[in-house]
Amino acid sequence: MEGFCTDGQAGPPPALRDALRLVARAEQFSLGLSLKLQKKGYSRDEIRSAVDTLVKTGMLDDQRYARLWVTSRIKRRADSPRELLCSLRGKGIGHGAAVAALKEALSAEVQLALLRRFAKKKGICDTVNGSAAREKLCFDGFSAEALDRFFDE
Repeated sequence: MEGFCTDGQAGPPPALRDALRLVARAEQFSLGLSLKLQKKGYSRDEIRSAVDTLVKTGMLDDQRYARLWVTSRIKRRADSPRELLCSLRGKGIGHGAAVAALKEALSAEVQLALLRRFAKKKGICDTVNGSAAREKLCFDGFSAEALDRFFDE
């Protein structure tokens, strides 16, 4: 923590020290970390300073958090890309970081596997004709490439 000393202090400011502890325990994202620090009673300025410092050092990265969250989520659930994006946005991840994280996490193979699981879970191909199913899955955020491969199987 020596590199975070400011104004001749012996260590980092208390808000930064607590932020570092939280980041050391688990991956964080800006809004979530800010809310945790707010609950501890820190001022907006103290929180902003701590978050900005961690972002500048690369210890806090919303896009990295989002990518890891998506990767973990798709292992456990068959959510569509649209549902994943909405969940990230609902957590407070910015649109750009959420979209970029989805692009990173959903390679062509991963997206196709997710599409298979999602269609099975929703019973889409069992209950709807091909063009309606394709339209529904496109609305759910699956790429044209994944849909072409899925319907060619």
